[in-house]
Amino acid sequence: MRRALLWFLLGATAAAHGETADRNKPIQVEAQKGSYNDLKQAGVFSGNVIVTKGTIRVTGERLELRKDPEGYEYAVVTAAAGQLARFRQRRDASKPGAEEYIEGLAERIEYDGRAETIKLVTRAQLIRLENDQQRDELRGSLITYDSRSTEYNVDSGNSAGSDGRVRAIIAPRNPAPAPGEAAPLKRAPSVEPPPR
Repeated sequence: MRRALLWFLLGATAAAHGETADRNKPIQVEAQKGSYNDLKQAGVFSGNVIVTKGTIRVTGERLELRKDPEGYEYAVVTAAAGQLARFRQRRDASKPGAEEYIEGLAERIEYDGRAETIKLVTRAQLIRLENDQQRDELRGSLITYDSRSTEYNVDSGNSAGSDGRVRAIIAPRNPAPAPGEAAPLKRAPSVEPPPR
């Protein structure tokens, strides 16, 4: 059994975390049918499920949702047969003028509100977008995204059809201008006039 484990810390010195306001937002669910037990704080919804919590949006075929006694929420979204469930979350910007999102695809997506993690299980793919441009991409059998630390754990797994490898594309944090493109202007440090 060949298994690879790979850790990435994607973020410069000022890392972008998942949108901090998301943790205080209610979960909203749309589906074709569902049931929820208020006493047990648990429910199941199915049929073109759309789950939102602040800037977090997850879509799939089935949702299992529960809340623990301390109020933390947990959700498992599974895709329809042959399809992939989708996840998207806005991140707190790591630099001025940047708008960043994390997007994920997998057969199953698990959300842990206490740990603030998202697990993408089976045929997993995670993409970081900056101003609608793809910057980073990870692929594997299992990807765990920690929105507090912006840390990604990618595992190749041992599933059928897997070659036992993970894939990653990591863009430079300060890309150089393309050939023929002007370098961005930077403000010069203030210069004192020469002494007389």
